[in-house]
Amino acid sequence: MNDHERDAWDLEQAGLTWTQIAREIGCTEGAAEAFAAAYQHRTDAAAAENQIPLF
Repeated sequence: MNDHERDAWDLEQAGLTWTQIAREIGCTEGAAEAFAAAYQHRTDAAAAENQIPLF
C-alpha cells in the first residue's frame, strides 16, 4: 500500500481541496485524486471480499 493513497483519502475526507492535498503530500492534483481513488477502491474491495452473506 502506498502511504500517499491513505493520506490523500484522509485529507479529502477532512475537507481539503485537491490543490491543498497535492501540496501537502507533494504531488499533482491528478495524482492526489488517483491516490485517494486507489485507496477507496482497494478498501471497498477488501470489505466486499470479507462480507459475510446474510442469506
